[in-house]
Amino acid sequence: MEESSTSVPPTFFLPLSARISLACFLLAVSALDIWDEFFRLDWVLFLCLGLYCLVHVPMQKGEAPKAYFSKPRTIVSSALIIAVVASALHHLHYLFTKYRH
Repeated sequence: MEESSTSVPPTFFLPLSARISLACFLLAVSALDIWDEFFRLDWVLFLCLGLYCLVHVPMQKGEAPKAYFSKPRTIVSSALIIAVVASALHHLHYLFTKYRH
């Protein structure tokens, strides 16, 4: 049997409307955090998560990992997740040093 040459649309965990709503919510929270306390950098977490919701495309069945990780959207979404982890660690450091006795 011949393989179909058409590409299969990506399957997402959430439907498009939920992903856009979540991204808008996270970007709005980020904007409020920027307005409130810009230099504490808590807003970076929400901004990166909101952008990640808009940019990320999951790996397709049968797609080679090398091809997937060489796509620009995958590189950007990976960088956003790294920024989210770094921001969460920064936030935890702030909480533990602020409330230390």
